[in-house]
Amino acid sequence: MLEAPKLAKSCSPAARSARCAALALLLLAAPVVAQEIPDTWYAERIISGDTPPIVEHLWSKGPKLRAETVVGGQPIVTLVNGERYITIDRISRTGVSIERRPDAIREDAERGRPFGNEGTILQSAGGEKISTEKVGGRPCELYRLTNSEGRQEVCVSQDQARLPLERRAWWRKSGKEAVTQYLDWVSGIMLPDDFFEVDSSVKLESMSYDEYLRRAGKEEIGPAPPLFRELLHGTK
Repeated sequence: MLEAPKLAKSCSPAARSARCAALALLLLAAPVVAQEIPDTWYAERIISGDTPPIVEHLWSKGPKLRAETVVGGQPIVTLVNGERYITIDRISRTGVSIERRPDAIREDAERGRPFGNEGTILQSAGGEKISTEKVGGRPCELYRLTNSEGRQEVCVSQDQARLPLERRAWWRKSGKEAVTQYLDWVSGIMLPDDFFEVDSSVKLESMSYDEYLRRAGKEEIGPAPPLFRELLHGTK
């Protein structure tokens, strides 16, 4: 296909013709190729507010997730890969492997990356665009949802990736607030598949999803509660 500058030159007033008009129509009608969303992501975020600060490093490759979370000096690793949701204490090298709910597995294909979907989730729940803001000098669209549980706000980037830059949540019952700030986003990095696998030296307790539901709330399961609940339970 002719490039736009060459087409304009060939269709000069001295050379107007049906052929030039046809070429112009072809150029205008050419399909727009959508921007490809990267398959791998990394983000660093800090959660603060009325709870102890939490620092997280997040990686993904397709639907696979690896998260390293530090809470009160305790390093916790979360791995989500296929049918299992795994939580590991890096110090004791022990953890739990829970069978994921089938709905959560089916949603892998719908959600794209397994983290950083706060904006999409908020919109699906009825959140509405309020304004255009700037977070860290970067323009973003602010969405808000207010209901009986409280208020949530998410500011997402204006490009196709729709990256969350900041999230604020306030719970009506407790009056507590949490603020999540994404400090960095990187895409297209090389991540080997075994980065999302459990090291052979880690001792895991394995259980089905039904067993987890029976025991949850009655006893402590694993080194930490599921930090990415939608990846274990699904959103529906």
